[in-house]
Amino acid sequence: MAKASAKTKKIDPFKTKKTKTESNDAGDTLSPPAEVAEAIDAFREAQDQAKHFEGEATIHKNTILGYSENEYVKRLLSGKNNSFKVLGEETMVTYVVMDASAGLTDEDIEDFTNNFGAKAAEDLIVRDFASIKFDAKVLEANYEAVVEALQALPADVLENLFKPMLYKARPGAAEGAKHYAKKADDLLDMLKALRIKNYIR
Repeated sequence: MAKASAKTKKIDPFKTKKTKTESNDAGDTLSPPAEVAEAIDAFREAQDQAKHFEGEATIHKNTILGYSENEYVKRLLSGKNNSFKVLGEETMVTYVVMDASAGLTDEDIEDFTNNFGAKAAEDLIVRDFASIKFDAKVLEANYEAVVEALQALPADVLENLFKPMLYKARPGAAEGAKHYAKKADDLLDMLKALRIKNYIR
């Protein structure tokens, strides 16, 4: 009898992560102290300058990238498949070579196959299993059925198939936290502990 119950014990493949690894309405308008108002103006000015310089940097980056890509191809053909530095007048950049690619779609693979042949596609492209993501809403609505269906897998596969999931604050948690906080400091601590996302833009 004990053996039977041990056999029927379900393994939950969706373990939760054990350690730490962080809704956005604009709201009302506040008039802060002068020190904060000055910081806001300085922040906006720095942001505007950063955007300007980012656009300028992109133009130069594209020039460097075009040159570096062509040089990389020449180096690769001669057996040098590694990163290299490119000298400027006073500084330098590094062209970083990585053994990784961006995600490819079925359409990308079809184009690749048409352009370079089926053998090249077969030799150079593999499935990216790390890119598989569940539709969280479908999983939530069918959690028990999914866990039940996965029981057909061997226990060692099932226990290691998925990385541990995280927890998150419920929708409306910030509003709900007011009922548990005795004062503003407590509420702030609670919101930080829940890692409620807040940022300035």
